[in-house]
Amino acid sequence: MKSLTDFDILEIPSETYDAVVVGSGAAGLTCGIALSEIGLNVCLLTKSTPEESSTNLAQGGIAVALPKEDSPDLHFNDTLKAGAGLVKPKMARILVEEGVKRVIDLIKMGAQFETDSRGLLKFTKEAAHSVARIVYYKDKTGEEVERTLLENYRGKIVEGAQTRELLVKNNRCYGVLALVNGKLKAFYAPVVAIATGGAAGLYLKNTNPPTSTGDGIGIALRYGATLQDLEFVQFHPTAFCDESGCFLISEAVRGEGAVLIDKHGRRFMGDYHHLWELAPRDVVTRAVESQKRITGGEVYLDFRPIEERGIDIEERFPTIVRKLKEKGLNPKKDPIPITPVAHYYIGGIKVDSFGRTSIEGLFAVGEASCTGVHGANRLASNSLLECLVFGNRVAYGMYRDWRYLRLDFQEIRITGRGAPPKNSQVYSLEDVKQVMWENVGIVRSAESLTKAIDRLSEIASSSSPWQVRNGALLGLAIAVSAMRREESRGGHYRSDFPYEREEFRKHSEFTITDLERLL
Repeated sequence: MKSLTDFDILEIPSETYDAVVVGSGAAGLTCGIALSEIGLNVCLLTKSTPEESSTNLAQGGIAVALPKEDSPDLHFNDTLKAGAGLVKPKMARILVEEGVKRVIDLIKMGAQFETDSRGLLKFTKEAAHSVARIVYYKDKTGEEVERTLLENYRGKIVEGAQTRELLVKNNRCYGVLALVNGKLKAFYAPVVAIATGGAAGLYLKNTNPPTSTGDGIGIALRYGATLQDLEFVQFHPTAFCDESGCFLISEAVRGEGAVLIDKHGRRFMGDYHHLWELAPRDVVTRAVESQKRITGGEVYLDFRPIEERGIDIEERFPTIVRKLKEKGLNPKKDPIPITPVAHYYIGGIKVDSFGRTSIEGLFAVGEASCTGVHGANRLASNSLLECLVFGNRVAYGMYRDWRYLRLDFQEIRITGRGAPPKNSQVYSLEDVKQVMWENVGIVRSAESLTKAIDRLSEIASSSSPWQVRNGALLGLAIAVSAMRREESRGGHYRSDFPYEREEFRKHSEFTITDLERLL
């Protein structure tokens, strides 16, 4: 299976560029800025508006070895420990060492981070960090990063461009096909970068924007790209959810002193880990779910210890406090009910250290990629740093390949014929999200994953809209990968295999051929 869209490239209007970047978060913008500075003519496609990205919603901050008591070595070791034995050391070294320069570059671009009375950067601490190394701006660091990068990007941006297909022939990518203003349009380029974000939005309860539904990863899967570690999804332990949706309550809140309590008012995290509330995210997430089952009641996040330390939570976390007050909750007086939700996608398109995929001319960066830097469980606040570091590296990888990859328009005579549906049923994206949340969620088993595989196979082979089928294909790949990993490690927990197993201390890979018998 390749195309889900019927098209003949000769009948579609087109534009040609030196490079096309799909996605407008920190990864895509960093890559686009660097490509423009090198001198390439860049076009950036964004599914909605440039500001609608996971970057813009990021609250906590950026982990970087800038404090005097810190070092890249310490940051490297913390990253390895959090990753549960699957972090690629080479990638982690690149992240922590080049990250220092990338954050300094971001400050030079105009990014504002919190400083003390002497004008020195303030640092906060989050889960599994040995020192306070997180630079931040109130509780909306991502918004500040997005603002800064957008102001420094000089290339073209096409808004409302939903990328539908890759233009691939003989395992060589020549561009993308996107739906713009309801019409298909081809964007040709010798080099293309997928920076479309992750797939946590494929879960019913998540902290992602509506645009983060794994589109780019699913498209790359269909065209033969090798994916990696698809089973690893990071669930954030503290979000507030009601009938209108969910929003994140940053880990930085716990870093400043907030505690988790059960329905009896008892602080319980010490029962599960010696780091209490600042244990790795996967540990805290499962502890919250376990405590709910044990007590038969809600778990709460108590902000009041922060105020007892002399910190004004309305000044430190203005966005979170405002949102809670809009829900009729006052964190200065009352503990806040929280629940774990899907937050970050660790798996993605397999890439090398310059973002190259298994398809020539196609690159991936940010949450859509899988560098192996996060292993099985991402260290808090390493995500924005990854976007900055590898966004820059991918730009140089693209430039190196652009110098010898030239567009041959005879080769670009490509047609697509959507795979015919096997059933006439029409599903919605909500159906996919429900299946993923109920069966491929925080706790998995062979039984739940079998249900997911059966259901998602039906949806992927149905007459449903493009985005539903593309999302179902990726969800199916996640479920199959989770079935294959018969152990529990990091963000992947199997109730029928509750322990790590040494034979699974390796990265998993996945291609479209792994789904052939199911489709």
